[in-house]
Amino acid sequence: MMRGILACAALLSAWSGAALAQAPIPPSSVVRFNTLCATCHEGECSARLSFRLDPGATDGHIRRYTGDISPQAARELNALLEHMKLECGYYAIDLPAPKDGRWKAALLQQLHAAEERAYFIPLGRLEAGRHRFTLGFEGEAELSVQLVSATFEIAEQPALKTGNGRVVVELEAARAGEHYLRLRTEQPARLLTLERDSLR
Repeated sequence: MMRGILACAALLSAWSGAALAQAPIPPSSVVRFNTLCATCHEGECSARLSFRLDPGATDGHIRRYTGDISPQAARELNALLEHMKLECGYYAIDLPAPKDGRWKAALLQQLHAAEERAYFIPLGRLEAGRHRFTLGFEGEAELSVQLVSATFEIAEQPALKTGNGRVVVELEAARAGEHYLRLRTEQPARLLTLERDSLR
């Protein structure tokens, strides 16, 4: 009897995760996951997902870190955790990176997790080598910036401060491939512009 209940629970959880995965997860949930949850779960890849047997425990784990969120948001974060563990990578954000390497405020706002005072910005494919990022804020900010590869290699510059609302940071991509910029500010701060330039 108990074995049957556990099997049904596993099937139901797998079905709900698969059903959710078929519908695109909104960028707001993806950005929040990648600025809050992913920092602990990056690289935890496994085909065995024991938490599928107990969705309630996973929900409790998520709420310990996010606070009181809607059931839909909790399901989305759970699906993103499953995706990271199964695919060993980030869930695609359905927003294109500007071809000219220049991000404007409207696009950056969609990549902002206000609760975490953080941004997670898909940069697209970068070549190996150093890249310069020029960030323009509305007001002054203290922040840390990470260049993160799709395979979880991280180059970081902590303890940055803007001058006249602007800061420039150079970070190195170890190898060519998809990359992301993750930044976190000490206080709430609105990012207005981002410019990326490759350095030869």
